[in-house]
Amino acid sequence: MVLTAPSQQRAWRRGVAWHRVAEGVLAYALAFAAGQVIFLGWGGEQWRPLAHAYWQFLFVAWAGIRLGRAGTAGLLCLVAAQAGWGTLQRQGFFAQDLQASGGLGYGAYIVILSIVGMALASYLDVLRRQRSDVRIAAIAFECQEGLLITDARGVILRANRSFLAMSGYAAHEVLGRTPHFLRAARSAQQEASDGPPPWPARQRQEWHRRKSGERYPVWFTCTPAMDSRGVVTHHVLTLTDISDWRRQKAQRRQREQAHRAALVREVHHRIKNNLQGVTGLLQTLGQRHPVLRDPITEVTGQVQSIAVLHGLQGRSRTDQVRLCELVQEVAAGVGALWGVAIAVQLPEDAGAGGLSCRIQPADAVPLALIVHELLLNAVKHGGRQYQDVQVTLNAREEPQQACLVVSNPGQWPESSSDAQVGLELVATLMPRLGASLALEQAGERAVARLCLQAPVLLPGWTDAAPESSRLAHEGAAA
Repeated sequence: MVLTAPSQQRAWRRGVAWHRVAEGVLAYALAFAAGQVIFLGWGGEQWRPLAHAYWQFLFVAWAGIRLGRAGTAGLLCLVAAQAGWGTLQRQGFFAQDLQASGGLGYGAYIVILSIVGMALASYLDVLRRQRSDVRIAAIAFECQEGLLITDARGVILRANRSFLAMSGYAAHEVLGRTPHFLRAARSAQQEASDGPPPWPARQRQEWHRRKSGERYPVWFTCTPAMDSRGVVTHHVLTLTDISDWRRQKAQRRQREQAHRAALVREVHHRIKNNLQGVTGLLQTLGQRHPVLRDPITEVTGQVQSIAVLHGLQGRSRTDQVRLCELVQEVAAGVGALWGVAIAVQLPEDAGAGGLSCRIQPADAVPLALIVHELLLNAVKHGGRQYQDVQVTLNAREEPQQACLVVSNPGQWPESSSDAQVGLELVATLMPRLGASLALEQAGERAVARLCLQAPVLLPGWTDAAPESSRLAHEGAAA
């Protein structure tokens, strides 16, 4: 019959238990036989030379070593009963004890025998428990985490197999040194002196270096071990390799960010669709009421500019929108509403920043409305009459700045306050920092120059040509 591991263990335990029972029965039987000879005079005169009470110390010691306190106590009761009965019957070793000393010899013998037997059994019982604790501690020491035992000065006394496998060092390369040689960042002086005294009791993340030179993150814990007087005698260092944990955390963060980005794009896409529905209703309303067509068209353009912005945000991988795309889309929408061909000129070199300057998400909606109002002002004041509205976007890397120039045939009023008429919404929406608007006259053309920089524009230029191509492709597919 083939036994599994648990079955083998149970069979082994049953074998050990029956072996201990058999040994106990033998000890009791021999002690009983000896007691009959010593205390009750069995065997007659031929066994009298050997009938001495000290023989029972042999069996009591046997019970104390092998049978524990319970087995020893039972054997002492057996010996006390035999000796007491022999004393009362005036037989055996204590036959004259009652007459000579009133039973003092019997009492002293039992007391001494009990002290010896129970003291020996108790001491060995404590020793067995300590040995079991040591065995359990040794098993726990060889756990999956790296463990180091140091003395009070920080010198490594023991290292478990998990630590040796994790660090790549052999035991003789670790014992006798302080743990500071494991850290990845250490000075030449520390390397020569093998490090300062041990780390204080705390927990933290550190970077260590394997024997091969590879750096890896560990979660480090230092716990002091104290004696009964509160004096630190050893340090227990726990080192857990968290490379896999950090990798899993980074992957989980990437998945969460991708999920969030997808949700944000979906929200922007739905807002854009709803706003486009609103613009459709407004256009229908303007057609039904020709008298209100111009103001309704202005409102339609504003709503459409916001819809364009959300459309760009829905197509982007982030909430950030490129200024060039916003200008191009808003210009196309305004031109379609008012029947004006707006010429938009963008920088040809994407690396120079023309296609890569991104707008701060918080300023995207106000900026879309500002661009719409500037284009609408140019259309209404000469652009629609002459079919001539020009938009130019210039960008510079140093300083990182982008300027939107809108021009149309016409004249700005001589008074600056009059020139602002029609641009009240622009003045209201202008960001407090990072934006400036200048109204200029260039010959027979009225020019509005909107300059943007940080914090309206995000710092740093990036190569956006691949993304621009992807967006154009998605727009064509839509």
